[in-house]
Amino acid sequence: MLRTRLGRPLLLSFGVLLLVATGCGPGKGTPVSGKVVLPAGYTFEKDDQVEVTFVPDDPKVNRGATANTKAQDKGSEVTFTANTAETTGVLQGKYKVAVRITPYAGAPGSEGRKHKLEDAFNKKFMTDTTSLHYEVTGTDANNVTIDLGKGTVTKN
Repeated sequence: MLRTRLGRPLLLSFGVLLLVATGCGPGKGTPVSGKVVLPAGYTFEKDDQVEVTFVPDDPKVNRGATANTKAQDKGSEVTFTANTAETTGVLQGKYKVAVRITPYAGAPGSEGRKHKLEDAFNKKFMTDTTSLHYEVTGTDANNVTIDLGKGTVTKN
């Protein structure tokens, strides 16, 4: 009987602590969306896949975020919206920005485009080699342009 009287309050305390700990998530993300722009001479083809990854400068402080999108039509730009696994948006902080473009495999000439895009952009803007940087600030939406020709990320 004594065991039951002591056990319940301890169990209840443990349960409350567990609920409090799980309520402390990564924080609210800031909406980040925008467009990836190719330089003259390059175009996205319909259904090309584009992955934009925000890699935290300090992974101990922040989690990364990813946007996966596809080109709706042939053109020089594609739009994206980035999210972390746990939040809508991107947590505030400094990030390297990686971009990977994968041609739609069913399109004519996709194999040749794959090699061309790999050499022109994918190798240059991988997570380990990218020169693109962006700092997510505030709680208002961040709308950005990633210009792969200029090698810049600018807030619009």
